[in-house]
Amino acid sequence: MDENKIKWDDEAERLFSQFEGMEDQRKGRSVAQMMTDSLIEEQKQQDIWRILLCDIAHRIAGYLKPAGHADPSPGQDPAFTELTETLTKLSRFPQHAGRILIRYRGFSSNGEIPEKQDYEILFGNMVVDLESVPAMIKRNGRVLAHLLDRLLDAFGTFSENGINNLHLTLPLGDAASFDQLKKALGIFSGFYRDHGLSGESVQTPNGGGIALDENGAADPNLTLVAGINRLSATTMKTLVAKVDAWMREKEAAEAGCRFTSVYNAIFGLSKISEKLTQPPVEVNNMDWLMRVEGERTFTRQKAKVARIIASLEASPEKMAKVVKSVYGDDYPRIDAHRLAERLGLSSHLLTAIDNRPKSEDARQEVLTNLNKRLDTVRDDVLDDLYVIREEDARDSVRGPMMAAVHRRLFKMVSFFKGRAVTRKKMKAMVHQAIHFEPQDYETLARDFGVDVESARQLVAVLKNCFDKKGRFAKSAFADGLPHFVRYEKKIFEFLWRHLKDVIAPKDRTAFLNSLQALTARMKQPKRAFKILLEDFLKDPGQIQFSDAKALVLANLILHEYDKTLADFEITPEDILFDRRGLDPDVARYAAWRLDRQQDVFFEKMSTIHKALGETLELGLTRNQRIPVRDILGLEREVYIFVSMINTSAGCSVLRSAVTEYGNPESDLYFLQESPRFISQLLQNLRICIRGLATLGNKDDIPLLESVKAREEVFKRLKSAKAHREQSRLIPEWVDEAIKLIKFRG
Repeated sequence: MDENKIKWDDEAERLFSQFEGMEDQRKGRSVAQMMTDSLIEEQKQQDIWRILLCDIAHRIAGYLKPAGHADPSPGQDPAFTELTETLTKLSRFPQHAGRILIRYRGFSSNGEIPEKQDYEILFGNMVVDLESVPAMIKRNGRVLAHLLDRLLDAFGTFSENGINNLHLTLPLGDAASFDQLKKALGIFSGFYRDHGLSGESVQTPNGGGIALDENGAADPNLTLVAGINRLSATTMKTLVAKVDAWMREKEAAEAGCRFTSVYNAIFGLSKISEKLTQPPVEVNNMDWLMRVEGERTFTRQKAKVARIIASLEASPEKMAKVVKSVYGDDYPRIDAHRLAERLGLSSHLLTAIDNRPKSEDARQEVLTNLNKRLDTVRDDVLDDLYVIREEDARDSVRGPMMAAVHRRLFKMVSFFKGRAVTRKKMKAMVHQAIHFEPQDYETLARDFGVDVESARQLVAVLKNCFDKKGRFAKSAFADGLPHFVRYEKKIFEFLWRHLKDVIAPKDRTAFLNSLQALTARMKQPKRAFKILLEDFLKDPGQIQFSDAKALVLANLILHEYDKTLADFEITPEDILFDRRGLDPDVARYAAWRLDRQQDVFFEKMSTIHKALGETLELGLTRNQRIPVRDILGLEREVYIFVSMINTSAGCSVLRSAVTEYGNPESDLYFLQESPRFISQLLQNLRICIRGLATLGNKDDIPLLESVKAREEVFKRLKSAKAHREQSRLIPEWVDEAIKLIKFRG
């Protein structure tokens, strides 16, 4: 045993124990607390909009109550007046898409949230749900304690009335659009309060009757169309019949029909929609239940699946769950119990499709989407799940982790369970000789889309990258690059997710650098980008050794896949000046992901910044023993990454970083190791200033001016000539940033 290592570990532990009390001994806040407090203030600014969304959901739910506001006549209506005031405030949100979507989710990680009340409110990239409200209350105090009860009541009301989604188009701000919204809410209220789900024919508040769909069922959206446009019952009935006949004709033709319902077809066909006003309120529209981010129109196959789901005799809640089972984006986070439920719902849908003639296209749509989603389920979840064929279910004892599934799904799940076993062998072969069965090669062949012989070669090449002691051979990996690139859709994911954490610690840097070389050879790296970002955000309370490299690779892919960047250990700062090189699709996805998971991203940044404080005081982090230079590099990569994408979450991080890095009296510059790394600290400040120049606005100019005013204080931090010269450049960085902000403004 290394005696020096023992001495160092003992000394490190002594320093770490002392670090616990240092926060109270210093004046002001710790490095970690400054970043955390700054991000909390930014979150409070976002909470203003979230509170408005909660209020709107509460007020709309009020229209479903027995004392709902169903009178559309002119005059004073205090409840509607308050709603319009809230909507007007919300319309000032800079990044909204002009609509609010309240949608049933039914998948909460918090066991205290009733499943029936698990809805989410979507507004641009912002999400509000019952999980986020407690954090809002914690940030803002008990003054917001009523929010949780209000939202629980609102979501409970939607559930009781069988509403799985409600879409509201924001009024344009003129009197006419508000009058139209008032009329729509009156019709909406009348439909659910007076008619409910009874099927009785009653009068809506505007004097028209309940409109029926093509199957003779009361339809809230068609009722809204009739009421808003003052169509008679006869006219509405004729319109529905004609559109339905057109859809059936299209469905019978080879081209198929791309609309999910008669309502959506009415406003998807220009000849009809030009003559009608679309209601600002839509209820239980399958389009909003099924649509994924960035999707504008459905394929005819997806639309057909939607129509089949809608035709099944199921509650709106179950309908939403069936949609989620096929199109949900949460499969990477699912557990075995939830997976068993999803497979059961999908099997029910497949059985229904089997009973319909000429539905092979719908069946293939369902199976293709299920295959994509099962591909993302964690191996340990698949290990915990036991599946049987539906036809064998009668003779089996059912359990919470058992699913009786459609025969097609049984084959699919069995494959992924087998793949989990093979993956274990591939990970184990790094450290020991592992025997692969013919079935393992067959599984790999199917997974990678190659023949069995190619699968054998892949395993052989991968084995060759590790010696008998399990040490990684970078040269062998380089020789195998042409082979790996052939399977880029699968090999990067396997290497990143399953091998990076099992190789020897001494080989981690070489291995990650080799993955960078692989990324530079890939033709379609966007899948890898998604994997990298998911991994970075996966556990926000922890830092992985691979986090910095994940962002280096993400920056490589984001910057229009500039292969010259693959030669750098860190992302060159110069890319901040060349935004023409950005891949717009990847940048939009990154912005959506960070803003949608803002709380997670902020927690990750607080974790990283706390680690920076530890390393600047102690030389390395407490748990992973990561040194100062690496943590500084990690922060640098984050700041470069967020500077290249248009995201409010990223702008908040840059603003908080400039606040702290831009204050020479911050603890950041007075910790034990700070003098040794002051040049890198100022480099990070420069990147943050340049990033804020790209994403910030005129409100950020006073913050930047305050940094410029502290030039002389920065100079006094260290007497070295190089430091003074670097400090003299701070005004130039600030002036350049302000100039860019004013130019954009």
